[in-house]
Amino acid sequence: MIGDRLLTARWNNGFTLGLGLIFFSYIAVALFTTALPAEAAFTGLVMIGCMF
Repeated sequence: MIGDRLLTARWNNGFTLGLGLIFFSYIAVALFTTALPAEAAFTGLVMIGCMF
């Protein structure tokens, strides 16, 4: 079955790293730059929190 080939530790680690990089890059942009107003940064963090 196709699911057995995709449900491995290697794929799990790849997905975890990919999602973590997205999350931590947004945190870095939201906290360490003034590119986003405070309300937009908070809203983005709430949306990411709802996704996870």
